[in-house]
Amino acid sequence: MSRSFNSGIYHRYAVLQLFLLSLIFGTQTFGQTYIPGDTYFGDENYIEYKAGNLPIIISAAHGGGLEPSTIPDRNCTGCVYVKDAFTEELIRNMYDAIVDVFDCYPHVIINRLHRKKLDANRDIDEAADGNPIAENAWEEFQNFIELAKDSVEASYGKGLYIDLHGHGHDIQRLELGYRITKSALQEDDEMINMPANVNLASIKNLVVDNLMGLNLADLLRGQYSFGQMYEQKNYPAVPSFNDPYPENPDPYFRGGYNTERHGSRNDGAIDAIQIECNREGVRNTNAERQAFAEATAMVLKDYLETHYFSISSPATICDLISSTNNESRSTNNFVNVFPNPTSGNMSFLYTADHFNPFQVVIYNELGIEIRNFWFDSEDVNTFNIESLPAGVYHLLVRSSHFVNVQRIIKY
Repeated sequence: MSRSFNSGIYHRYAVLQLFLLSLIFGTQTFGQTYIPGDTYFGDENYIEYKAGNLPIIISAAHGGGLEPSTIPDRNCTGCVYVKDAFTEELIRNMYDAIVDVFDCYPHVIINRLHRKKLDANRDIDEAADGNPIAENAWEEFQNFIELAKDSVEASYGKGLYIDLHGHGHDIQRLELGYRITKSALQEDDEMINMPANVNLASIKNLVVDNLMGLNLADLLRGQYSFGQMYEQKNYPAVPSFNDPYPENPDPYFRGGYNTERHGSRNDGAIDAIQIECNREGVRNTNAERQAFAEATAMVLKDYLETHYFSISSPATICDLISSTNNESRSTNNFVNVFPNPTSGNMSFLYTADHFNPFQVVIYNELGIEIRNFWFDSEDVNTFNIESLPAGVYHLLVRSSHFVNVQRIIKY
């Protein structure tokens, strides 16, 4: 991936169209196509990206072990050089477990460099200590996350980013960071829910828009909080309903550079949570890592279905992607619709080799399915969108021998 990549140049609708086309051909950016389920690397294979099609993004910044001689060890005041043991192995276990649960793919970004060479959870000056090779790897790491965010936002309208780490604190519990300070967590719910804290939270978008109408305190440490869902899987976590805040003088990581940059505190639609994993029972052995990964996959499923989407929404889109990826993709067969724009009826113009029954799925601009129907006869080629609100929609048309996507406008 080029260092000059800048995901901010995308216009909202362009990204939406890009995602729907990716249902057929994968995500394409500056000549590079990213197919969900496939793995891609930056320069020298220092940064790894597993492309996804779920509203889940996970990164591991500190678990790599590569120590190339071309990158000198960082030597900066206050720098941390110790890597997070077994987090690279853990994120790979998590990837497999999520695929098993959802039957689709999370976006996963891994820094394979040792932390003494690159700290991918700091700003670029501290992260790379001025080395151009390390700076390039840092930019690749951050740009892959941005690419994943664009894909998630285009397909689902919102999503969740997890920055995975490991801590060495004495208390064996998960520390969940939302950019809220320990002292703020020790306040009562009324104080936590003050606008100043909401505006600082890396899950700000979720506070504003969640299915149960919960406030920040509820989402941080209520019965349906992320931490409490882990508690229900027998993984102690703070904050949670069972453990609402870290006591003084207990150490606590509130979320670092990646959580702040990629979360929704800056008015984006992707929320972020930093997970600092304890060693005992989570990271020490392969069996522990596998069990925790399986629990995390279920926690993510429960969390998304409780707060982000109706139960059918992620599964519906995921099933669509899975079935589309398994179909033949003839580029010589197309079905066009006209007139476009329109306020009512639309008709099909067949340019396929021959007619056969085909399915039509209409999505709104957030990638949410609005209609799903079949055309079984060549004699019937008109449908009506008069009841749809004015706006931009995307039409997926597929049969046994072709699949294509096009944008339609209702005025």
